[in-house]
Amino acid sequence: MSRIAGWVLLVLALVVSYRPAEAAQAKKTQAQKTRVAVLRPEGRQADALRRVLTQEFGKKGRGREVLPAKKVDAQVKRIRGGPKTDEQRQALAKKLGADVLILASVKGTKRWDVEVRAYSGKDGTLLAEERWDVRTNRAFPDVRRELEPKLGAALKAGPEQSLPPAAVTPPTPVSEPEVAPPTPIAEAPRPAVVKPPPPTVKKEEPLVKPEPKAAGLRNLDGPILEALLSGQGLFRRFNFSGSNANALPEYSLNSAAAASLSVSYFPISHFTDGMVHNLGIVARGSRALGLSTRLPDGSEYGTTAQLLEGGLRLRLPLPWLEVSVGALYGTHSFAVELPPESTFALPDVDYRFAHVELGLRKALTERWAIAARVGYQHVLSGGELSSDDYLPELSGSGLDGELAVEFALTRILGLRLGGELRSYSFTADAAEGAPVFAGGAKDLYFSGQLGVYLRL
Repeated sequence: MSRIAGWVLLVLALVVSYRPAEAAQAKKTQAQKTRVAVLRPEGRQADALRRVLTQEFGKKGRGREVLPAKKVDAQVKRIRGGPKTDEQRQALAKKLGADVLILASVKGTKRWDVEVRAYSGKDGTLLAEERWDVRTNRAFPDVRRELEPKLGAALKAGPEQSLPPAAVTPPTPVSEPEVAPPTPIAEAPRPAVVKPPPPTVKKEEPLVKPEPKAAGLRNLDGPILEALLSGQGLFRRFNFSGSNANALPEYSLNSAAAASLSVSYFPISHFTDGMVHNLGIVARGSRALGLSTRLPDGSEYGTTAQLLEGGLRLRLPLPWLEVSVGALYGTHSFAVELPPESTFALPDVDYRFAHVELGLRKALTERWAIAARVGYQHVLSGGELSSDDYLPELSGSGLDGELAVEFALTRILGLRLGGELRSYSFTADAAEGAPVFAGGAKDLYFSGQLGVYLRL
């Protein structure tokens, strides 16, 4: 019995001594794992590509730990536009406790252009990047198959990368004592120990070169500055309505050239990432070029037509649609330089109005988008039209609408083709039975436009 009890005690001692060693080894292995943060890629297939990257980089047996997507997204949101510089990537990696950051993009329609970049969490520099031109398949089989062979080496943990220098230390051969007299010969091999730094220097050269190519994530908050410069074809129809309308003149403008400029600027975006950074200022203006009016008697007179608006714009960017609302004040004038002796009873108009509008913009593909806008104007005055000679008790309102198609030439430049319609309606609001020049008036404008836009 004593012999059996001795064997039992020996087995228990071995088990107890093995458990702490096994736990320590598991803890050491866990500490050596590379922590990888996969950021949300650019493009319409972002979620599908991110799923593939997370699965491949996080496979068991590869010594990596992929951080949860929600944790990564929460930290990325605090960096407006995503991490674009080495310092931003380094700060993000520090907050996440990540050794490597993965940024990717997928673009195109018929075929997908996939780009995956790995950045060091230590200093934010580029470790490696690869591109694929693949068929449209949400499973990304080509990327899944080639990802590890092409990028796996760049994601090794820090402890593993330090092994090669340890292997180089063997230049302490015992041959030194044997060749004791020629000590200079023993000193000569020492420069070979200094040679390992050149590989690290060569490694850093590619890190600096691809850096300009690295692009940040798509900015869902929209650009800080938007500008549109366009040429227009302008049309106008003006006529009186109600009593005496048949005996009064009408005005028809079949074509005229004009130029327009529209600018939206969001200055608060420089100081905060909160909701208020989407509040900006907007200014728009257009003016006819070389316009003249021909009267029925054949005489021509110079004519000016211009529109000026300015106010506030609140943008509500969503992943699939951008909505904006605006409150503006504006003037819209159309004047013919008639001589004092002219009998052509056509009033010059100079509308002053308060304007509210709703805008929408939808990206269809990486390059194509559509934009629309509708607005209401409350007319405060009508210039000569609201004088005692025409409609002194004038009251009126206006409606406007715009529809346009956009084509992106680059990330910041593009073309815009569209049309805009404005319609004003007025009533005399005179007492019943009082003599009036006319019962009201209608003023209709239409413009087609082609321009170049800039978004920064």
